[in-house]
Amino acid sequence: MSGTELIVICMSSYFSYKFFKIWYGSLFDSWPPERAKLIRNIFMALPVISSLIILFTLGALASFDVVGDPIYILFYLLLGYAWIYFSLTLTSLLFDISWIDDGLNLGNKAVLAPVTGSFLAATVIYSGANIGDGPGWWCVVFAGGLGMCTWFTLCLIINKLANIFERITVERDIGCGARIGGYLLGSGIILGRASAGDWTSFGMTIIEFMDGWPVLVLALLVLIIEIYYISKSEMDYGNSRINLPASIF
Repeated sequence: MSGTELIVICMSSYFSYKFFKIWYGSLFDSWPPERAKLIRNIFMALPVISSLIILFTLGALASFDVVGDPIYILFYLLLGYAWIYFSLTLTSLLFDISWIDDGLNLGNKAVLAPVTGSFLAATVIYSGANIGDGPGWWCVVFAGGLGMCTWFTLCLIINKLANIFERITVERDIGCGARIGGYLLGSGIILGRASAGDWTSFGMTIIEFMDGWPVLVLALLVLIIEIYYISKSEMDYGNSRINLPASIF
């Protein structure tokens, strides 16, 4: 490993430790244990699922010098945990949604799908950026950064026009939560695919990233649906339950 890689793995190790301490510490410390049991159980499984996704990618689809090398697999796994930590932190800051306060402490089931979608979206975008041959970790950060910047930008636009996160956290609109959670994960999968590929140059990476254009169609569709629900004034908890099957579909 180079000196830069040693610095990166040390920083990644620190933020990985911080991520797991906050994540599982909050899950075990929330009281009473019976509160938000479903939310707690799903949140418990998310880091495990993410680890499996990242490990599979690193072990089978990553650059030739990473596949089969335990040191570099550990390097990129720790970088992935740090990636998820910063992604969730930025999601909380931008959209005022807290998996701890809203999910665990208040038992708001509407946040379950968005938090899960955000967690897994960060995972698949990072994993996608690891697919293909490249000269170093900075290729992964650049390609994945394109995906995350696009993901956050589209979320900000949808939230600005449809006020989705206030409906989820304040109105506890489970239907809205289900729709947005699906969108967050779906857009993450598209952008993860757009971030994948062999590295050639910064410019070529940007051009190849444009293969993720279908995410714009998905975002527009979600925006139209959310504006429709606003126009119908179906934002109360009761109506959310009635429309939950359609929202999941």
